[in-house]
Amino acid sequence: MIIGAGASGLMAAIQAAKRGHRTLVIDHANSAGRKMLLSGGGKCNITNRHISTSDYFGADNTFCKFALKHFPTSSVKHLLHEAQIETEEREHGRIFCKKGANEIVAYLVRTAEHHGVHFLMNTNVLDVKHDRNTFVLHCKEQLFEAKCLLIATGGLAWPQVGATDFGYRIARQFGHTIIPLKPALTGFILPSDNPLRNLQGISLDVQLQIKGKNKTIEEPLLFTHLGISGPVALQVSCFWENGDTIHLNFLPADDIIAQMHHPENGKLLVKNLITQFLPERLAMALIPEHLSGRKVAELSKKDRKIIAGTIHAFPVVPEAVEGFTKAEVTLGGVSTLEINPKTMESLLMKGLYFSGEVIDITGRLGGYNIHWAFASGYVAGENM
Repeated sequence: MIIGAGASGLMAAIQAAKRGHRTLVIDHANSAGRKMLLSGGGKCNITNRHISTSDYFGADNTFCKFALKHFPTSSVKHLLHEAQIETEEREHGRIFCKKGANEIVAYLVRTAEHHGVHFLMNTNVLDVKHDRNTFVLHCKEQLFEAKCLLIATGGLAWPQVGATDFGYRIARQFGHTIIPLKPALTGFILPSDNPLRNLQGISLDVQLQIKGKNKTIEEPLLFTHLGISGPVALQVSCFWENGDTIHLNFLPADDIIAQMHHPENGKLLVKNLITQFLPERLAMALIPEHLSGRKVAELSKKDRKIIAGTIHAFPVVPEAVEGFTKAEVTLGGVSTLEINPKTMESLLMKGLYFSGEVIDITGRLGGYNIHWAFASGYVAGENM
């Protein structure tokens, strides 16, 4: 029995059924793969050309090493080739379904049904018990029994499409530890008096670094009415902690000090020079008012350092990350110390398995999380 008809549950169901097992997939949604259908702007960033354990976060990110080795990028590409699904590769090795996520979801469901998987959709599991090496699921007026139970329920991200804490509750019921849950791959909320608030609509490539942490990311930034978002903010949300200072370099490809020293720019007002490189609203928010109207040639060495600091290392201490309704994934989950990485079976309860986002493994932006769902589901399905 598999609870969850997402990427991980579907993959596990296919592998289990291929091995001759009678397999049942139960989900409270009315259709399979709902999160996949919405991911990647509807085109599903299904994997990445470059995948390693360093692309994942968790108390022990090496937990995913075995699954990634046994179900690498080439396995996903082979699956897509078999399904005759066209793909397109974008920046940073991100691979998308060219015509839409509906193709891969339909293929997975079709393949599962071909191998005899039975789906019970729009069905809530009311109770899970374990008796004499058998799991018993109570659904409405029905009872189902099986020797193996896989929890592939996902995390808390996107509750608007049905995400719940059900998987974590079942894990706790059987004695598992849940690493604290946090929203990830989401934007940041800035203090109301921060000069970067209310710049919504502005987007540009930036370099972002967290003070004291050896992580620098360069990707597009998008301003929102609450703060900052876009790919670079989403990436950083995976390892940002409350109180961390973020430094934003709004001009990673240029040196504003060098531009201020250029003889041709000496007669320009500071604001006119900066707006050659940055959107006007952003420039005016960054540059101290007492310097913006002065000529570049009149600036002291100290003034130039102040301007360079605001452009190349603007400090921000976010109030928080945006919540689970905006997050793409969940940080934390079932502790990997209590799961066998080579089978995805619980080390506390024989026959109980976990896969996908419910486990304390989270990938960065770029196809890593759906790939983890597939890889962990594959390993679970091969061992149930």
